[in-house]
Amino acid sequence: MNQSKSTRNADLLVLVASLIVIGLSAVWMISSGMFNFALSGDQKLSWHLVRSSGMVAYVLLLASTIWGLLLSSQSVKDWSPGPVSLTVHSTISWLALLLGLGHGLLLLFDKYFTYTLGDILVPFTGPYRPEVVGLGTLAFWLLVAISLSFPLKKRIGQTNWKRLHYTSYGAFGLVSIHGLFAGTDGSLLGFRLLVGGGVLLVILLLGIRMGRGQMKVPSATLRTKPQNAHTIES
Repeated sequence: MNQSKSTRNADLLVLVASLIVIGLSAVWMISSGMFNFALSGDQKLSWHLVRSSGMVAYVLLLASTIWGLLLSSQSVKDWSPGPVSLTVHSTISWLALLLGLGHGLLLLFDKYFTYTLGDILVPFTGPYRPEVVGLGTLAFWLLVAISLSFPLKKRIGQTNWKRLHYTSYGAFGLVSIHGLFAGTDGSLLGFRLLVGGGVLLVILLLGIRMGRGQMKVPSATLRTKPQNAHTIES
């Protein structure tokens, strides 16, 4: 009962921390004037759409990563049914992937740099900051493989499925670097708070998950010792 109570307290703490990060980021983005522009007659409409779609895709990826960590650490098992939790995780992942694809394809309409479809789909080949932009492209293909693995989980096996999903943390890190150094929003304090707070939250949850995983190993060892001893005696 105490363990269940501590789990609920940890979930509540994570939820409050997430809301604080999102709230502070929203306040700073609004106060910085990020959204103070008119769409009608805007010569930079395509660039604004590239920025906004990329930002929404990042928020969705952050939400998917956090939700996946909560699922793997079984922090939501008491109040969210397993099938529903997996469906939510898969849906958010696909939305992040689609927004990320739209974010890249909108570069075809950019008036300042000439992008081809190959520049968008092949990492490190574009005309603008190819190194950091390429990190975003590389993360996109990682997310494609991860998202496609959801309906193929039974075919590829639980072990391979988990190994593939471990790369999602790498993809999240690549997208975070891409967001900070590839575009103009990386200089805005609100966006830095969003990325920095998101990265810290993911690291915190990953640490909690790893800690719980290490606690399970000794308990499993203790459970097997009496059985082995009984086998030897008999």
